[in-house]
Amino acid sequence: MQIQEESKTYEKIIEKNGLKFIKITPNKFNLTFDLNNNNILLPSIINFELLQMLNKLNPNIFEHIEINSETNSETNIIANILLKDLFSDLGLPHYYLALNINKNCSDTNKIIFNCSSNKIDNKLDFYPNNVELLPIQNIDIYCNIINNHSIKINCNIDLIEKHKFPPFFEKMIGNIIYKIFNRLKQFIENVSF
Repeated sequence: MQIQEESKTYEKIIEKNGLKFIKITPNKFNLTFDLNNNNILLPSIINFELLQMLNKLNPNIFEHIEINSETNSETNIIANILLKDLFSDLGLPHYYLALNINKNCSDTNKIIFNCSSNKIDNKLDFYPNNVELLPIQNIDIYCNIINNHSIKINCNIDLIEKHKFPPFFEKMIGNIIYKIFNRLKQFIENVSF
């Protein structure tokens, strides 16, 4: 379904439980949702450890996540993510991600993660031989801090220009992205001490 909003046309892929995943162009997608929890200081948990949390909350989607920080940097890591082989029945390859992730906190009300595909073929040795790099060019995640208990997340996903995703695959990917982030959202919003 195509929707026009403020002179912008986009295709809604999935929208439920406060998460909205849309297709802006054939190569650009956007995910938005809010995090709210009055029991914890949300800005303090917006860090690289969320990757490991995503892994633990989604064992049916992630096979392995390895994070390398050669300089013990709090602002830059390299993440290697092997997905489960979810699409072999459809004739699609087994995918992995290799991302260089930079965290920027220059604004006191915003945390930004710039994730760019690590174009060097740094497939880990224990990955299967037939695994392919997911055709993501970059992911920019903007965490707008409303207050200590409310954060608005806006995530822009850019695929490489000549990706080979068939159109039916977008809805499947939308559902996987929804599951990943909905589980994280529910976990964070239900934490209490």
